[in-house]
Formats: sequence, structure tokens, C-alpha cells
Amino acid sequence: MALALLLAMVPVAASADVLVDNVDGLTLDAQGRVERFTGLLVGDDGRIEQVLHRGEKRPGKVDYLVDGKGRVLIPGLIDSHVRLMDLGFSLFTRAPVDPARADAARPGQPRPEDRDQALAEAQQALLARGVTTVADMGTTIEDWQSYRRAGDLGTLRLRIVAYAAGVDAMVLIGGPGPTPWLYADRLRLSGLYLALDGALASRAAALKAPYADAPTLRPALRLNETQLKNLMSRAAMDGFQVAVDAHGDKAVAGVLDAIGELAETYKGERRWRIEGAEAIDPADLARIAASGAIFALQPQALSAAEAEARLGPARLAGVQAWKSLADAGGKGLAFGSGAPDRAADPLAGMATAITRQDAAGQPFGGWQAQERLTREAALAAYTTEAARAAFAEGRIGRLAKGQRADFLLVDADPLLASPTDLRGIRVLQTWVGGTLAWQVGNAAAKPAEEQAGR
Repeated sequence: MALALLLAMVPVAASADVLVDNVDGLTLDAQGRVERFTGLLVGDDGRIEQVLHRGEKRPGKVDYLVDGKGRVLIPGLIDSHVRLMDLGFSLFTRAPVDPARADAARPGQPRPEDRDQALAEAQQALLARGVTTVADMGTTIEDWQSYRRAGDLGTLRLRIVAYAAGVDAMVLIGGPGPTPWLYADRLRLSGLYLALDGALASRAAALKAPYADAPTLRPALRLNETQLKNLMSRAAMDGFQVAVDAHGDKAVAGVLDAIGELAETYKGERRWRIEGAEAIDPADLARIAASGAIFALQPQALSAAEAEARLGPARLAGVQAWKSLADAGGKGLAFGSGAPDRAADPLAGMATAITRQDAAGQPFGGWQAQERLTREAALAAYTTEAARAAFAEGRIGRLAKGQRADFLLVDADPLLASPTDLRGIRVLQTWVGGTLAWQVGNAAAKPAEEQAGR
């Protein structure tokens, strides 16, 4: 842990031209099709200058040459729903803590240095899982200051797209509108985060009909209709994106109602986000295309047994309805983890999305198997669609000329591996902006002259 944390806190080195060659590379193109390649040329600004295919001539001189040794290279993965500092503190408080630092837990007022160490812990854990960008839901001003300190010191390795914890935090951080992209596209406040209800598993989701296993329990919405629309309007009038946590069918319907009304006033590309959406009334699917909503879902949030217990067999058609939502014609699906409530593990999330099974392969044939996604769609939900959900397309999410060079070297192809093998894929190296940010062992970029034996 000490070594990992030390690595996480070392300032990012200045960029230089890097050629990553001899790889089995894959990415999705702008139409969601798979593109294969064998090398990447990264400029000194951390952007991709050229995607190289088999047989194409390599540049004659670069500062650093990385021999991929035929390993699989994929885009960096985006977790579209985390509470970043809560994740960091959950990791921080598991580590041995000096008695003098006993105030390090998130409750109360942690010291700035404790916040900085928690951020370093979170970054290290996410990079090890291949996560290069997160959407941070519920960013406070204290969180933002921690991110800025890391950016100023050169220790901000992840990309963070922040959604403020309420209007007050939104205004304190962003002022008249979303912030610019800072630190070479590593940090931006994009919008406002609101929570309308809680998770279905804990019976905190607001439902149109009673819980099957708790008929007298009727969780109320945390915001009434007027409050929700007023807060969404306050953000939208200054160009902030709005992300609303809505897990139950009643909550989701409420957000769709609000979007339908606000869309008459706030034109343009708003990309309203609905987070969670564990249970949707099938009758509401027809409204999704008109809403233009993006659904940021969490594939590992709910087990089949929990869903059946909470709702009963007659109300399962809209539960974790990934394919139905994709087919409904909204603005796309983005996947996240909900960390720290669940592990941030995008490759395991992909396996769940394509099988509708848990890690033990249950249930046989997949639960509600008609809602399975293709491998390409599951990958898109962690890359291209996740970038679009954060207004970050053109910067991240694909490996293409002009995009930031965020990529992973892994030990198997996620588009070809069996579901079991997909869950077990190891991330060998994580690169952010053309810089090695995390690695297994001691493999690193070497000067081109050294690799050539000169």
C-alpha cells in the first residue's frame, strides 16, 4: 500500500513523443464499429497524432518507444457514477492509520492532507482497474479544492468530470457556468447532481406500486415536483448539465415529467442525465426518445433475487432494462459502478451486461436475458457513450487522432474473451494522456535508443 500510494503521489512527468507499437489494438469508431490497429503515435501534448495499422510506416524518430509485445490495447475506461472522495476515504480508513491522523474518516471535517491522501488512494485503486475518467457525483467545494491541489501539484492522474452536490456548491465552484477543462482536460465541473430517491435493493427507491416484500412501505421522493423542476431550471439557465439519481419507476417518471416541461424553455443539447434507473415502467419507455435523456446505469447494482423479491414476478419487465432503454431512442447509455457502494470494475460490468449473470454464472441463461447487450454496446457504455454523457466526446472515449491518449494494456481481448475470462482480465498498464499512470511490475516506456540497443 505504501509503495502504491507513493507512486500515486509522484508528479506526472512532462510529456514527450511516444510510439506504442506492436499491439493488438481496438477501439470503437464514431459509428460504434470496432476498429483494429497495431500502434499509436502520441504527441508531446498527450494527444494521439496517428493510429497506425498493420503495414503502415512508423515514424523515423520518437522520444520514447513502447514495445507492446503483441498485447491487447483498449481505450481507457470511464466510470460514469462514483463518489470519488467517499471511495478514497473508504480505502484510506481501511489502511493502518497513525493515531495522530484519527480524524481521517470522511465524517466531520478531515484535514486537507487527509483529503489529499484519500484522493491518492482512490486514484490508485481506479487506475488499477483501468478507469481513466470518472463522473464524480456530489462534488463539494472541499472535494473540488482537493482536486485543484492535485492538479496544481501534478498528481492528478485521473480525469474527473464533477457534478456539484447542490446548487450552492455548483455556484461556489462554477460561478456563472460550467468551468473550463483544466489541467490538460483532467478536471471540469460540468453540472449539478440531485438525488430523488435511493436504491431498490435497500427499499429506498420510489415506486408507483407497493414493494412486493414490504407492502406498507412507500418511500417518498426526496424532492417534490416543484422543487425538482426549480433546481433543474436553476442549473439549466446557466448551462450546467443536470444529473438526477432516480432508481424507482415513480422517480424516473418524475424526472421525465420535469424534462418534458423544462425542454420547452431550455433548448439545445442539454443531455439531461438519469442516474440509476433500476426500475422503469414500460409505459414510460415511449417518452424517452422525446426527452433526449441519457441513462447512466449501474450493471452490478441489483441481483436477480433482490429484484424479484422487491417487485414480484409481474413487474420485472422494466428492471435493469438496458437493451429496452437503448432501443427506446434516448441519447445513449453510460455505465458506472456507484463506488464505493460497489466495486469499480468496468470489465466485470461488461460481463454482467452481456450475460445478465453474476460472477458465479447464475442464473443459467441470464436473468431477463432479452435485456442483454452486445459486447460492442457494453464497451461503448464505458467508453464512447460514457464520454458523450459527460460532454467529453472529442477529448476522450476513443483512440483516434486528436483525442487524449488514454489507454490500457490488458492480458486478453474483451471482445473475444469468454464471460468468465472477461471478468478475470488483468490490467497491465494504464496510460492517461500519453503518460504511464499505473503498471503491474516494472514495465515502462524506454527511450527509443535504448530499446533499439543504441
